[in-house]
Amino acid sequence: MDKKFQSFTKNFLRDNPNLKDRIDRVREKGHTRLTVLIIPHGYDSSFNFQISIFTIGFIILLLCSLISLSFYGIFKSSNTKKEINNLSEIYGAYFDDYVEASKYLDQAEEDYSVINENLLEVFSYFDGQDDELFKLIDRDELEARAFQEIRSEELTDSGLMEGRNFLSEVYEFRTLKHEMQSRIPLLDANFNYFDNRASVLEKLPIVNPLPFWNNTSSFGMRKSPTSGFWEFHDGIDMANATGTPIYAAAPGTVVRLIYSKTGYGHHIVISHEFGYYTLYAHCNRIFIRPGQYVEKGKLIAEVGATGNVTGPHLHYEVWVGEGNKADPEEYLNAGTL
Repeated sequence: MDKKFQSFTKNFLRDNPNLKDRIDRVREKGHTRLTVLIIPHGYDSSFNFQISIFTIGFIILLLCSLISLSFYGIFKSSNTKKEINNLSEIYGAYFDDYVEASKYLDQAEEDYSVINENLLEVFSYFDGQDDELFKLIDRDELEARAFQEIRSEELTDSGLMEGRNFLSEVYEFRTLKHEMQSRIPLLDANFNYFDNRASVLEKLPIVNPLPFWNNTSSFGMRKSPTSGFWEFHDGIDMANATGTPIYAAAPGTVVRLIYSKTGYGHHIVISHEFGYYTLYAHCNRIFIRPGQYVEKGKLIAEVGATGNVTGPHLHYEVWVGEGNKADPEEYLNAGTL
């Protein structure tokens, strides 16, 4: 390769004699030697040395290069210090965020522990809870799942250097996430239970048929105010003025509507879901008809004194089936909880 280059150069210079002459003149001037005389102050003797123009040029070029490198080094050093300061600020901010996130993690784990205990306690009151409890995933398995997910993300994260991992708090957060997700079916079961319970309660006769009233006779044995003999009282007597509105205690269908001057007087029987019935007796006026469906809280009649009574009041009964009469106050108290 060197021989080819030398041959090419030789042929090129031979074909360009003017260029060859210029190069020769530059070489000749470059090899010209200059004498440098140095006379120290206060000394009689002196010394000198010779140096070529090429050497002087090389020294000047070297000095310029050193000066340029010095300025470049100073510039880079200044930028490096700025970058270090910026990185220190960023690190400080990230460290503060890390400390704050660690606090959030501890608080989240504590809150979740309390919620989970309450969730399990509520669920323990339900029927058939064992089936759902058996479906809960063991914490060791949840930790293994979280570890596998995080490791996969670390391997695909280009922002992480080789061999680097996420902080341990990331693994703990992911485990907590999986544990919370595993409790979702349990939470859904609780919500379904309360939703069904609310739906059932909505259809039970637990609403007060009168806005205000005085209890003049409770459910059970009593001395009859009209005959003076002991008898079993099938409902409660809710005293109020004649004309006081009476409302349906639950949604249902009117199955009996009787106008009578004896016994219960003008009275209504409404059939509700789950086998319940309610009876409203001694009414003054009735505003519904047989077979009509009424909503809970609908105006159905007015308080009166029809039938066998000593004063205006509503005789109110709750039946569980046609023949099983229950204490209405238990249902009215349930409606006030």
